[in-house]
Amino acid sequence: MRLLPIMTFSLVSLFTIAINANADTLVPSSIINSNPIPNSTLTKIKSIPNPLLPNQNNKCNKTLNYNVFFEGHDIGNYQRNLVWNGTQADIYTKSTVNVLITKAKLSQHSKLHWSPQRQSFVTDSFERNIKGLMAGKVSATFTDNGAKSTVIEDGKSRQFSETLSPILDGDAIAAQMRLDIMQGKKNFDFILQNSDDTSHYYFKVIGEETIATNFGDLKTIRVDQIKKNDRKLSLWFAPSIDYQLVRATYKRKLLDLKAVLVSKQIICPAPVLIK
Repeated sequence: MRLLPIMTFSLVSLFTIAINANADTLVPSSIINSNPIPNSTLTKIKSIPNPLLPNQNNKCNKTLNYNVFFEGHDIGNYQRNLVWNGTQADIYTKSTVNVLITKAKLSQHSKLHWSPQRQSFVTDSFERNIKGLMAGKVSATFTDNGAKSTVIEDGKSRQFSETLSPILDGDAIAAQMRLDIMQGKKNFDFILQNSDDTSHYYFKVIGEETIATNFGDLKTIRVDQIKKNDRKLSLWFAPSIDYQLVRATYKRKLLDLKAVLVSKQIICPAPVLIK
């Protein structure tokens, strides 16, 4: 049971592949509070023209709160705060996991930006601090447009490199996955930077499903992790809620975890009129 917080924090990294999102497409210039949004008709995912890709004129900020459950029991929560400045973002994560007498807290700060050369998001750096069980600090920097990374964990340094795809943290993957879904892509894969290694993850759009959420019954787009026979990770995105993740489930051997969106705040500044 003491391994559960460790696995849960590892899953937070996977869940956040989809939780975070760039705020530069299909977001109105208004404030969307945490009140439930009525159900709406899901339309086909349309390709987004290049002019709607990240630009310097959109500075929406987002706060997303999730609860985490183990076999139906509430064991913790995590919050994601995205602060955008044009095509750059600072992303702050706070997470707490409680299992029996075991308690652990995680805080993380990631930085990413849109790369015109790669036409995708890339990670600049992240810092992670865990207190309680599995206490420790991890920091990473990414160079050469994501081709190289350096990770320092408890004073030990490791270097990694990739030639075909950029090395990303979960926050950059999250931003890119959401954009891929909005553009109508059906398959995507990413190289995720772990504290001691890199892992290649593959995902596939399964289809459209209507599910019960804290915001009512919503039509969603389901995405599953593939090419992993020993586990099952499923993610549900709601187009009517800014294409945000509203549910994630993970099953593997004795683990049965679920994360659900419980509240949100999306703030976009009003457009500035030039006279």
